[in-house]
Amino acid sequence: MKRRKMVFAIVDVKTYDGAKKAERPIRFQFQGKTHAVVEILDRWYEGSPVAGRPNYTYFKVLTSEGEIYILRYNQRYEVWSVLISS
Repeated sequence: MKRRKMVFAIVDVKTYDGAKKAERPIRFQFQGKTHAVVEILDRWYEGSPVAGRPNYTYFKVLTSEGEIYILRYNQRYEVWSVLISS
């Protein structure tokens, strides 16, 4: 079975900053629209055992339009992206 590559696009995300910076997404801009996050359906982490490689936090979110997106936060560079294909 061939593995499909996940492709992400960088997006602007407004976050809730609580106990830590960028604790969770509140809303994001994608394809010319602002998407309000109404629920975080899932959250997971991807760390790297290799020094210098980024750690990611992923959020599966439900928007106010009823759409589901996967957002990824690169903790090292403080960059957000959205999954556009896999």
